[in-house]
Amino acid sequence: MRNLVEASQALLLTLALGSAGGFLLESLGMPAGWLCGSVLAVALGAFRRWPVRVPDPVRDGTFAVLGTSMGSALTPDTINDIRLWPLSIALLLLSVAATMAAVAWYLRRVHGWDAATARLAAVPGALSAVLALATSTTAQFPVVALSQTLRQLLLVSLMPLALAFDHRGAPLSTASPASLPDMALMLAAGLAGSLLLARLRVPGGRLVGAMLASGALHLGGWVSGRLDPAVLTAAFVLTGAVIGSRFAGARPGLLLATIKPATIGTAIAVTISLGFALLCQRLLGLPLPEIWLAYAPGGVEAMTVMAFALNLDPSYVSAHHVLRLLAITLLSPLWTWSIAAHRVAAPAPPEAAPPSPSERP
Repeated sequence: MRNLVEASQALLLTLALGSAGGFLLESLGMPAGWLCGSVLAVALGAFRRWPVRVPDPVRDGTFAVLGTSMGSALTPDTINDIRLWPLSIALLLLSVAATMAAVAWYLRRVHGWDAATARLAAVPGALSAVLALATSTTAQFPVVALSQTLRQLLLVSLMPLALAFDHRGAPLSTASPASLPDMALMLAAGLAGSLLLARLRVPGGRLVGAMLASGALHLGGWVSGRLDPAVLTAAFVLTGAVIGSRFAGARPGLLLATIKPATIGTAIAVTISLGFALLCQRLLGLPLPEIWLAYAPGGVEAMTVMAFALNLDPSYVSAHHVLRLLAITLLSPLWTWSIAAHRVAAPAPPEAAPPSPSERP
């Protein structure tokens, strides 16, 4: 009973912080303000060691709701554009390879990180897969986890501002809310699709499964419209809270030592992704913000939600991020074979000694 009360209090505090931060940035006209403000406010609470936390069932339900609404963006025009995706995906994979090589080189040569930690910190936007790999290598787990999380925080906070300079979004924001029966049908289908793809262990399955199920209903003409804007606002706040709460438990010393390498590494990754996005735009003529967000080194859920919040095509963005994660997972043995745990453990990066397993972020 006591644990339930503490968990409820932590969730209420997290929601209060996320709502306040989201309202502030939305009021200031920040692109994707509800999402970005929630991330920053909850992360600040985590840095101050406040008990910020979003339970897994709440997180999973939030992704299912967002995916359901994203399905309303799937149209016949979207399906027609899929024929352009193979070349776009090929350029994406080249971008991933270039990003991993460049960031790993920078972390090793400039900051003296060991090979295992540098390589895994350089993997773009595959947090769960990277942390699973880290446990079987000589990598400094807390440094890898914090580097990956800091990159996601930076991307969610700053990418909307960068994308605002060339913003040609899809007309998601003008779609009218669906009727109550249609909303109920969309949510039921979205939940089923979310559970199915999560069970199949598809990357970002809870979000992508709901989006595909809801999209099928829209493409078939069985439903029309999107979820109520108030529901979407709450989902954006919760998604931001999930990202921000990942900093809970991070040691201040480790955080300070990792900020500079992670920030510059993120800048390198974003610059490389922009270069490939510009090439893709030149070849295919797709909107640059859409391509850049699809190529950005962030996670499936965060980048897809951001696309939706910025009125970009979430199906294009999510498809690229899912395929990128699948490619990283399949090819990870080539990237990590020389840093297996049975080899002699490498020293920690000179900026920070590794904390104990209980201090993992």
